[in-house]
Amino acid sequence: MPYYLYTTYASLYMLARGCTTEQVGLIATAGQVVQMVLSLASGAITDRLGRKRTTLIFDLVCWSIPTLLWAFARDVRVFLAATVINSIVRIVATSWSCLLIEDTPAGQRVHAFTWISVAGILAGFISPLAGLFVRRFGLVPAMQGIYLFSFVSMTAMFLVRNALVRETAAGRAKMAESRRLRAGTALGEYLRIAAHLWRSPLVLAAFAISILANIGFFLKATFLPILLTQGLGFPDARIAIFPAVASAVMLAVSIFAMPTIARAGTALPLAAGAACAAAGSALLAASPVRGTTVVVAATVLGGIGSALTLPLSDTLIANTVAEADRAKAMSVYYVLLLGLTSPFGWIGGILSSVSPRLPFAVMAAALAAAAGIALLVAPMERKKIGPRPADT
Repeated sequence: MPYYLYTTYASLYMLARGCTTEQVGLIATAGQVVQMVLSLASGAITDRLGRKRTTLIFDLVCWSIPTLLWAFARDVRVFLAATVINSIVRIVATSWSCLLIEDTPAGQRVHAFTWISVAGILAGFISPLAGLFVRRFGLVPAMQGIYLFSFVSMTAMFLVRNALVRETAAGRAKMAESRRLRAGTALGEYLRIAAHLWRSPLVLAAFAISILANIGFFLKATFLPILLTQGLGFPDARIAIFPAVASAVMLAVSIFAMPTIARAGTALPLAAGAACAAAGSALLAASPVRGTTVVVAATVLGGIGSALTLPLSDTLIANTVAEADRAKAMSVYYVLLLGLTSPFGWIGGILSSVSPRLPFAVMAAALAAAAGIALLVAPMERKKIGPRPADT
């Protein structure tokens, strides 16, 4: 919930506190680079400390500290420091993903990812409150209050969740195994896993789809508020309504369409989702000033695209990566993901300084390419994974 309160206005808050558009993009790129560096270590850390303990420790570091820094930031250096610390989330991305799915049967993983997505979507419905706070108190005071609330809410959640979850069976086995491994052996494991992944066309295709989709969603998260306010002329307080519209669409798709879609495999619905997201991005790039109808249509298409693309791309990767090597394989994947995604914060900042519409043209192209690859993956997926089990 607090994330959806502040994410809509994060870029505008940085601009209001003295950052330029180019600096916003550079800070986003710096965060991605740090995440890339930490990605390889994330698998080894997760295996050694366990999924549960790793998630608690690094969630406290990567969210509780940055939310305080963001609340009191006054120049680019503090925003950069907060973003670098927040980038430790990459370690949590590996541990939390393992914690979520390792004791979940393969045929049910799409439902696990879908319901996690639904939880996020429901939280997104409160985003218009941020607009009301901005209208009532002004952008900077409202965001400072939201960041302080985020610190309290997130920290409490980490502690409560840790008390309720248990370590996975694979996690317990890896903790015992990692204590016997030396650093050189662990490095050899990474190289072996990377070589194995490289020889699998389906794994490479799944990685490519996810990387292209993440490039698109990274650009959207960073530059959409700038496009809506500076490019399309919407008032600051008004733009919070669009995330709520997207959340409504995503919720409808996740609840009513995803159970049926899941029976049809992963790749084809993933292609449809990426195509919808690409179309929504193209509409945003071409929207007239204060073109509310066009922006709402783009938001609906983007909501459909996000509801399909995010859980299905995660599911495709989860189903193609070997169970025994999951933590380290995901580390290798995140290195590729962040290494290829990180320049687009800087590129998007430069493009946005020329025209706020340009990042969305790039986003449309990346998502269209993801849709094309997903269409090619469908026959490989059926051959490797086989027919989907019927829901029970």
